[in-house]
Amino acid sequence: MAEGILFLALLSVFAFLFVLILIKSFLLICHPNEVIILSGRRRRLSDGSVVGYRIIRGGRAFRVPLIERAAKMSLETIPLELTVSNAYSKGGIPLRVEAIANIKIDSTEPTFGNAVERFLGKTLQAIHEIAKDTLEGNLRGVLAELTPEEVNEDRLKFAQSLINEADSDLKQLGLQLDTLKIQNVSDEAGYLDSIGRRR
Repeated sequence: MAEGILFLALLSVFAFLFVLILIKSFLLICHPNEVIILSGRRRRLSDGSVVGYRIIRGGRAFRVPLIERAAKMSLETIPLELTVSNAYSKGGIPLRVEAIANIKIDSTEPTFGNAVERFLGKTLQAIHEIAKDTLEGNLRGVLAELTPEEVNEDRLKFAQSLINEADSDLKQLGLQLDTLKIQNVSDEAGYLDSIGRRR
């Protein structure tokens, strides 16, 4: 009788531990600075399109075993240092521009779907490089439309033009530009210095 009770007690303990291990294996907890992507099941978005994943933003969810696979994407800010040399402004003067920017993955639909398609499984360094190359290309495009005086005198307007230019490209990648600051504008030909001396 005592052996039967002991056996049932041990069996209960093992069953309880087994249930705890199952819950720990399939319960996913999402922190505020990340998104969990559960791929494997279809989901209809608000615009009517169908995707093969569901997303968890904050909170928790159960992963369906054998059907769903979980991956995480960080929503933390990615700082970028931008440097563009020999970028020709309007009028043909080559400029050097140094700027800093902060970007992050845009967690709002439908832009987040672009980030999932392009960056799921990629390292933070790979996202950093892609975003940096994109912003530097946009920076060259904006410089080509402005004179050196406009670039140097009204940096807020210059930064706003760059934000407007980069916005659509970054949305295509699933990224969001948080901040952008122009730090330095210079030219090797001495054009900006000569303008300052004339004044």
